[in-house]
Amino acid sequence: MKNAIIALAACSLAVAGCINVKTESEIKPIHITMDVNLKVDKELDRAFADENRARPNGDFAEIKAMLDRKAAGITSMALLEARPGATDDDKILVAESNAKRMKRFEEIAKSSGVGVSAVQKRRVKKMRENIPAGSGVWWQDDDGSWKQK
Repeated sequence: MKNAIIALAACSLAVAGCINVKTESEIKPIHITMDVNLKVDKELDRAFADENRARPNGDFAEIKAMLDRKAAGITSMALLEARPGATDDDKILVAESNAKRMKRFEEIAKSSGVGVSAVQKRRVKKMRENIPAGSGVWWQDDDGSWKQK
């Protein structure tokens, strides 16, 4: 009987050593970045709805006129920068507009859970696309150089 128990224990140890456990996991693609970008784009469109070059209203009518006069340009971070020839009134408008823009960017970044610079980069991309070809509007490239469209 003792030998049978030892033999049974030896067999169970041998079998236990041969047991394989295989685990499988499925890796599903995550679309978080795209979802966040879509959310940010939607919020930017809503926040900057007044900036329609075809039908400017509010402060943007003055800003558009300043951009058309080439007294200001659009920086690589979606802010305005006074250009040579800008009047003191232009510089005040640039400062006020940038303060409003930064507040909007910060609100969108907070509600979307992304950094302010990510929001600004999404906005400047759209701004560049909306500058009419041949308008002469100044804009800053990502490398810091200024160009006209």
